[in-house]
Amino acid sequence: MAGSPVHRQVHFGAVALALAALPWSEFLLSLSQFILIGNWLWEGAATRSAAGRFKRAFTGRESAVFLSFFGLHVLGLAWTSDLKWGLDLCRILLPVLVFGVVLGTVPRFTAVELRRLLLIGAWSATASIIGCLVLRHDALATGQYRELSPFISHIRLSLMLCFSIAVFLFHWPRSWAWRLAHLAAVALCLWFLDRLSSLTAWPVLAALGLFALWNLLNRPRTGWRISGILAIAAAMMFGLLYAASVWIGYSSVDPAMLGQLDHASAGGEVYYHNRTDPQVENGHFVWINVADKELKRTWERRSKVGFEGTDDLGQPLRSTLIRYLASLNLRKDSTGVQALSPEDVIRIEQGMTSVVAGRQGAMRARLEQVLYELDVYRATGDPNGHSITMRLEFQRTGLGIARAHWLVGVGTGDTQRAFDAAYAEVQSPLAPPWRLRAHNEYLTLAISFGVFGLLWSLFSWWWPAWRNKAFNHPLFIAWGIVFLLSCFSEDTIETQPGATFFALYYALFVFAAPLSGVATPAPAPERSA
Repeated sequence: MAGSPVHRQVHFGAVALALAALPWSEFLLSLSQFILIGNWLWEGAATRSAAGRFKRAFTGRESAVFLSFFGLHVLGLAWTSDLKWGLDLCRILLPVLVFGVVLGTVPRFTAVELRRLLLIGAWSATASIIGCLVLRHDALATGQYRELSPFISHIRLSLMLCFSIAVFLFHWPRSWAWRLAHLAAVALCLWFLDRLSSLTAWPVLAALGLFALWNLLNRPRTGWRISGILAIAAAMMFGLLYAASVWIGYSSVDPAMLGQLDHASAGGEVYYHNRTDPQVENGHFVWINVADKELKRTWERRSKVGFEGTDDLGQPLRSTLIRYLASLNLRKDSTGVQALSPEDVIRIEQGMTSVVAGRQGAMRARLEQVLYELDVYRATGDPNGHSITMRLEFQRTGLGIARAHWLVGVGTGDTQRAFDAAYAEVQSPLAPPWRLRAHNEYLTLAISFGVFGLLWSLFSWWWPAWRNKAFNHPLFIAWGIVFLLSCFSEDTIETQPGATFFALYYALFVFAAPLSGVATPAPAPERSA
């Protein structure tokens, strides 16, 4: 039963506020949900339809199945010992309840309204880049990608930017001014994704590119279709060549160098060589030809920062200096330090570990760091402090927990306790501060609720969308690619922004999109005679 136009406008405004606040503010995100549920209750009381709305939400097959995902977490409290953690997770997942109930029981948006809402979300995510640059522009020079996003996790922001790119390209405007604006927004998103160094974003973009390519290949042959196919193919080819160049550049170091090392420096100090550490900077081994006494003496003549102190990023100055000298293919002795330019000395004090740091793409530096992490892990078995290799330990330990509790899991709140016990049992090489949870949403669900709980969770995501024909909407599939791929490397829905990103967009496409399942993009411009 439809309410008054005022309630409809408040409903639209609350959803728009949630989409706009998602990359900016948890407070505004919560406020939008209070407005949404308050307006829903007020309208239900005014139209005397509140009882019917509650009934439809919890007895309608599609909405009830989706809401059962939240119910599974509530049920899991029955066999958890850490109720505080479990209740906190249920609180984080409240957006599933709010958006599932409200959007599942009110009239759907029109295609025009849905288009506006999606563009509000996309433009807000893009505008947040400007906010990040204003507040954290200094992090660009130092390559501290985690510091670039002051509002939400850089990983969550990267997911929103990936989806924003899909929205801008799907809802292609008619006027050339807006087309240029959309292109500029896409370019800004891609540039900032490189700055964020998100390893999740680029596989997501590749998958979105394949989906777009498949979509275009199934369309009638037109000039726009052929141009799109060529553009996507060229972008994907560039991506492959870029990845290959990073690999070749990193692996071009000659291992034979380790067998031709000098015994002592020109000043007579015996060199320190660590042939087992594979760390490389700019194609040169780091931990060879190190003369610490000469380094200390000569460095402290050139800089006020002590050799045994830290650089501006809090890293040990000694390590930063040695890595920087290696990147220049200089020996780590007095002659190497004397060869540094004044600019090099300043960069080392700032925390730059390589002559190319800050002068190459942030993503390239991140990929080289990953290759180094894997080399260290293979050589020493030490994953500590390295995000990729630590995730391997998280997931290996998590698989053991899932196998041990395959039937009903450990409950909603006992995931961390199960990991703590498992790390101690297997004598994990991870240091206590790094003994974290799975960083894999599918694995976390299996650990919490067992294999049947995992399967039901996936069913609660798929079946309502299939029943309501949401898969007919290309942007729902694009959003699904972003969300589902992120779940392989993150516990995506265990933070408020992540849970809202999941619940809001899912409910928007499945319960609030036009019944046809398709929100048409803006019509193409008419051709002149």
